[in-house]
Amino acid sequence: LGQPVELGSRVAVIGGGNTAIDASRTDLRLGAEEVTIVYRRSRAEMPAIASEVEEAERERIKIDFLAAPVRILSKDDQLSAIECIRMELGEPDSSGRRRPTPIKGSEFTMNVDNAIIAIGQGVDKTMLPKELNYTSWGMLEVDPVALQTNVDGVFAGGDAVSGPADVIAAVAAGKEAAISIDRYLRGVGLTEGRQITPKRVEKVSKEGVKPRARASMPLLEVSKRKGSFAEVEQGFDEKTAIEEAKRCLNCGVCSECLECVKVCEQEAINHEMKEEFVEAEVGSMILATGYDQFDPSVITQYGYKKYDNVLTGLEFERITCAGGPTWGRIQLKDGREPESVAIVHCVGSRDKNYHEYCSRVCCMYGLKYAELIKEFTKAEVYEFYIDMRCFGEAFEEFYKHVSEMGVNFIRGKVAKITDEAISEEEKGKLVAVAEDTLLGRMIRVPVDMVILCAALQARSDAADVARLFTIGQRADGFFLETHPKLAPVNTPTDGVFIAGCCEAPRDIPDTVAQASAAASKALSLISKGKVTTEAAISHVDETICHGCGRCEEICTFHAPTIISKNGTLVSSVNEALCKGCGACAVVCPTGAISIRHFNMQQIESLIDGLLEMQHV
Repeated sequence: LGQPVELGSRVAVIGGGNTAIDASRTDLRLGAEEVTIVYRRSRAEMPAIASEVEEAERERIKIDFLAAPVRILSKDDQLSAIECIRMELGEPDSSGRRRPTPIKGSEFTMNVDNAIIAIGQGVDKTMLPKELNYTSWGMLEVDPVALQTNVDGVFAGGDAVSGPADVIAAVAAGKEAAISIDRYLRGVGLTEGRQITPKRVEKVSKEGVKPRARASMPLLEVSKRKGSFAEVEQGFDEKTAIEEAKRCLNCGVCSECLECVKVCEQEAINHEMKEEFVEAEVGSMILATGYDQFDPSVITQYGYKKYDNVLTGLEFERITCAGGPTWGRIQLKDGREPESVAIVHCVGSRDKNYHEYCSRVCCMYGLKYAELIKEFTKAEVYEFYIDMRCFGEAFEEFYKHVSEMGVNFIRGKVAKITDEAISEEEKGKLVAVAEDTLLGRMIRVPVDMVILCAALQARSDAADVARLFTIGQRADGFFLETHPKLAPVNTPTDGVFIAGCCEAPRDIPDTVAQASAAASKALSLISKGKVTTEAAISHVDETICHGCGRCEEICTFHAPTIISKNGTLVSSVNEALCKGCGACAVVCPTGAISIRHFNMQQIESLIDGLLEMQHV
């Protein structure tokens, strides 16, 4: 209320919950010399948070357990003392807690200047309908699911029903009551399809987890707390916070609250499903496995992971996101807004030491970052580039727009990023050392932040995927298409198509176009119903096949398979997979496999026909 609170030197707080602890610690900060908590139960039954109780005792707040006030004593109409009585714990009550009972003749007097009552809450019945029913604890009696009272159309929730709880429980009860009120007004059953307690995750996997001790929270010295409302818990430093976060078992991915089940009109969510492997027969597949970002730390001269404010493009993208670590504010590690930023292009691409190809997207996202920095900060921006490749629709116009914003473009490759200053201007800065090829000399540009436009590279598991689907890879690791112009989404394996950055670095418009093309190719196979295969494919003469399996081992297209036929092992060729390469025919020890239209009898007949034509 903004009114000053004056306390005497001796204060008593009646109660044992968090409110009582808060009140007693506040009294100490408001100038009280001696603060005593009077609690009628034992320490083990004290509902206050244990750590809060410990800190109160460290601040020399006395707790008188198993004591209860009997009456207030006054002198000259002024509080002078509290008469208390000692308690002992008797038989457990309905809640399972042992009921405290007074010990006759154990009364004692406590001299105090102020008394604060913090013994709990109750329902204020003065404004409520008199016909409402209450529990033995004095709380409103409601249906546990619908939260409707015994009075038609009257609903209740929160502390008035559960007793003192927390904000989360009150909000949850409010939502459930709102659902019930909506159903009531629409004449729908209040409890249909609803359950009392949502299912929860029963067990979190601890496989491979090594237990770690909880980090100790740094606390303000006790001597500095009296008379001060300074924060007691000082907070972790960054290193400790990260280590503490690593202890998390990630049990909060889904708490099985079932809200998604309630709102899904298609009833598509099933929380009873178990993980399983499914084999599905399909006629076509589209691979869109994406890419990995090049790790700039291997280029040690750029200082990535060495200097705090050297970031990759994706890390800067995260900073500018409204849901990111800085809520969209562009700032340095220490929270300051940067005064200057360097954007370094072609990090790991167009470089014979790493990737010789162009990653295609770097120029444009580097320009986008420059625009964001100029729009939301007052920083100077320096773009270090080899040459700008703005080939897409309206890309060149965007380049011109960014140039007009005052961005500094420096044509030249950065040699290194360093924090070694050789002038007063460079002190406390990162220095981008580069050759300006237009000026023909080396330059040093001091900046606060460096953004590395790292290359896009093939995924680390691309080779495994290529083997699995029998498709080729280029020297750079990306999947190989059948033809770069005539069949850019096809692969040597019929029915398997590729799209996006698994085939080559691509920007979003190109990726969308290629994905549409791959989808069209897959749909064209579905619409045909039947497909035409090559005529010149492998054929097995089962009468001489021994089922040795060499053909199955040599075929990269997985066309031959050893099967049992009439009790005999023979090779069977999947004609849809076979490419007629002849590898199986070469390794077959009995000559059982041949290529149709290319066996010896057919070739001899063809030669004989040609010879006869010559004689004619």
